Amino acid sequence: MIKINKILSLLIIFLIINCNYQFVKADAESKALDIINRYRDIARYTFFTTDGHLEKYPSGFCGGTTIEDCKWDEYIEAVILLSGITFIIAAITLIFGIIFWIFRCLCFGGCKPTHGILCPGPKYDPDIGEGYSKGRVFILKLITLIMVAGCVAVFITSLKGNSSVTSGINNLSDTVFNKTSYTLEQLIEISNQLNETKYQQFDQKQEIQSQLTQLISDGEELESKGEDISSNAKDINNIRTKIIIIGLVFCMVVAGIIGVSALIGLPRISRAASIALVILIPFMWIVFSVHYPINSVVADICISYDTTGVHQLSNFTNPIIEQVFEGCQNENNTISVFEDLQSLVNNLLKNATDTSCDKINDACQLAFPRYPNDNPLSVPYQQNVLDCPPTLTCSNTTLSIYLFNTTVHDFNVKCKNAPTCGDLSTCDPTILTDVMSCDWIVVSSVDSCSQGACQYNQQVINTTKQIMQLYDILTSLTNLWTEKVVPLIKCSYLMPFIDQVQNIVCVDEVNSLDLLIAPTAIFAILLTGLGITGILGSKRFNSKYRVKGSRSA
Repeated sequence: MIKINKILSLLIIFLIINCNYQFVKADAESKALDIINRYRDIARYTFFTTDGHLEKYPSGFCGGTTIEDCKWDEYIEAVILLSGITFIIAAITLIFGIIFWIFRCLCFGGCKPTHGILCPGPKYDPDIGEGYSKGRVFILKLITLIMVAGCVAVFITSLKGNSSVTSGINNLSDTVFNKTSYTLEQLIEISNQLNETKYQQFDQKQEIQSQLTQLISDGEELESKGEDISSNAKDINNIRTKIIIIGLVFCMVVAGIIGVSALIGLPRISRAASIALVILIPFMWIVFSVHYPINSVVADICISYDTTGVHQLSNFTNPIIEQVFEGCQNENNTISVFEDLQSLVNNLLKNATDTSCDKINDACQLAFPRYPNDNPLSVPYQQNVLDCPPTLTCSNTTLSIYLFNTTVHDFNVKCKNAPTCGDLSTCDPTILTDVMSCDWIVVSSVDSCSQGACQYNQQVINTTKQIMQLYDILTSLTNLWTEKVVPLIKCSYLMPFIDQVQNIVCVDEVNSLDLLIAPTAIFAILLTGLGITGILGSKRFNSKYRVKGSRSA
């Protein structure tokens, strides 16, 4: 009873975990689709590639055209210009920040509390009631701390998004490289198996080996390049990750410093932190600008992709997927690069089948004189060794019938004047007219005969062994083809890979990028606000510049 309860408990836990996983997966896909649809609806424009005219760019990857007809310069510009405004904001923020601090004491309010908004006027005199009131300082501190709290939230979210983007890029790189390596390993294994001695008798074998050698050579070159690309992509991605992490940490530290300055009244620290934001605010806008267009491209790639499309292969409305499956809409549903190999192997299998059938047809014609009741005085008749079906033609579909359902007649021999079967001592065995067959037996099949059921006639035994040997080679070759080659060359072989890539790019990366893009924009806005409060705090956080009798809040 206890064991049953444990099993039921484990089963319930498993079902809960499984249901939760399915829910989380479906939720992630739903979120990703919402993000993709949102980016798909964003208008894109070209300017430089359209002779200085601002023109709306058509939706879809490459504007809905095929890859061959794609005007890449226009598409790239349309994607990049999505971040044009934020790049301009970053530049303006940097330039204005530098100008502001250079001329801070001459204008922009001055370095000391004065009358006047931009150009400094007479200084405040706290002794006569001039200065910053308790209420104004309290509100500034409150606003500062609220923005710092917001920075903490977006800082954590940005770190998570950046980490997820890094993992996704590395995962995608590994997935593509591992698929290439696995395919190459399978081709090498197939090539090694074809080098076995038993396949040497087939003419097409050398052509197939040549095809495989070329494919392996191309695959090794592709693997080498893929390894370099994968390594470079990971290196660049790791650099990107570190730069963003360092930038985020610096931004958070500066925001925290401004918050601490507000709490305990450190105007000089507040001023120094505000100066640092001249660099950090443009940095955050640049991080946003670099990543923002990526989801637009991903939306183009993913929005029309659907694994439940034509023949469970793809939706060919997407030019990239169409390119991947180019040639797969042929009669055999074979990846185009493997079509020649398939043709050669099909010819090899046909050749092997024909060779086996020729051997069987010869055996079907093999006959020996049989004496009724083993009586040497009776009139012999011709007895076929194999009872081949008279209306059946040997082929790859009927070959097994000949081998496993066709009876075999085996027999012994003796001298006609000998009293017992098998006695060849009373005549010259080379004189066939003095020899006769005897003790005929019926064996159930060619296969049984080759395995020892035939005991007398060596010619019959050798013939059946040769037939079965050919059949074993053909079976081995067919199994190699169906179990190793076919899964590798059919378009269906790409589907798990495409699905895996789709999950990484269209679900994981989309959600990860969204966790990085939106928070960095918010972070930049909050830092801008903190820059303003930090500048104001460089005077207002100083107790000397407050109205006499007004204490720090």
